[in-house]
Amino acid sequence: MVPTNKMKYTTASVAVLASVVAGCATRPVSDSDTTPVRPDRVIDSRFLHPSPGSGTVTIKRDRGFGGSACSSRVFVDANPTADLRPSEKVVVYLPPGDHILSAWPNGMCGGGMSEVRASVTTG
Repeated sequence: MVPTNKMKYTTASVAVLASVVAGCATRPVSDSDTTPVRPDRVIDSRFLHPSPGSGTVTIKRDRGFGGSACSSRVFVDANPTADLRPSEKVVVYLPPGDHILSAWPNGMCGGGMSEVRASVTTG
């Protein structure tokens, strides 16, 4: 989707914090160094397709050894969306308004849920 002068896309880049795995070192990863999540780890694709007036939000996971044995489940407004591995991203298209983006470690990895609020606007 190409932005027009009637739309303002808010791109929130949310690093899925490795703090879901306590005490493990990770490193931030740039958008260009991430790979898209594999289709077999997409749980709900309803937010993966742009619609008129939607904003683009990139959710990515840090890289590093910490928690690399487990994926992190990403939620958009409490809806499970995808399971991310280190250095992966998922791009979601959200309607204007406030949204809660969350991550929860899968499998044997410890830690708890991390959440962030994202405000998407159009203009």
